[in-house]
Amino acid sequence: MTVHSQSDVVLKPESLSQWRLTDPTNHHDHQIHGYFRAGQNEETPVHFLHGNGFSALTLSGVAAGLPDSWPLILTNVPGHGGSDQPKQRMPDWQGMAASVAAALRQNLSQLCGKATQAHGDGAVIGVGHSLGGVVTLLAAARYPELFKRIILLDPVLFSPEIILGQQVMRATGVWKRSALVRSVSRRRNSWADTDEMFADLSQKSLYKNWQPEVLSAFVETASKGVNGERQLCCDPSWEGGIFGSYPRGLWHAVRSVKVPVDILVAEDSYGFIAKSARRAAKVNPAIRWQLFPGTHCFPMEQPQSTAEKILELLGPLPQPR
Repeated sequence: MTVHSQSDVVLKPESLSQWRLTDPTNHHDHQIHGYFRAGQNEETPVHFLHGNGFSALTLSGVAAGLPDSWPLILTNVPGHGGSDQPKQRMPDWQGMAASVAAALRQNLSQLCGKATQAHGDGAVIGVGHSLGGVVTLLAAARYPELFKRIILLDPVLFSPEIILGQQVMRATGVWKRSALVRSVSRRRNSWADTDEMFADLSQKSLYKNWQPEVLSAFVETASKGVNGERQLCCDPSWEGGIFGSYPRGLWHAVRSVKVPVDILVAEDSYGFIAKSARRAAKVNPAIRWQLFPGTHCFPMEQPQSTAEKILELLGPLPQPR
């Protein structure tokens, strides 16, 4: 099999097919958008799901490091990229997981020509970063027939204590006044063009260490032209609302997920993630975790190293403990 060289830093949009599907679930009434690469039918597809405020092709650098023969599906989380924002005001992580799973099921049938079996070996390998990691976990626990295994890249695994705090903040409305939510909700939302957007974001602490090609992919696919300007596809208020919300049933999913789960925790990230990953591995033998060099955004800063680690993890499965 052929693995992309370092020079192929990202998958170009023109090398991918775009898809748009109507969400058939009761959770949302909107369309989900993403990208697809056919690969070879006998190979297991890999499904990518990005973090909050990003877009599907921010993970195209990691995807570019996987073998050419592997089918790829890259999905925009509801309210991001080309996926419509749900109509309800409060983000629903379980609803997003259901919407993503429904789109994945349709894609497997329509694009990959693969049927999902209720008690089969799973249909895809799920790779999710940050918010996308948690949504992937929720989907794999609820729809195990869709997943062969999942790899979570620094997923925001809120501890039960943090979730309780988020619940209280939501119930009292205090979440709206948190520094993070206010900062994100008021972030800059428009630029004259993509060049100005790239130049501005490349100076921001969150983006400055991203591979330039990955940042360019973000600029092109996480923004859209509006009235002669370039605006973010993900409304800052929606991004802030996700930061101020919490995933219902997260720890039920941690305890009940049956497919193999690998968690890569960034060495320089939020302290609660490593603690929660350790706790998750203790309560469920299907879960294992390890540290990975870098910050929370390591998939965009080190896409090739991340892809190499994924290929390493996808070697022979470990024996059950």
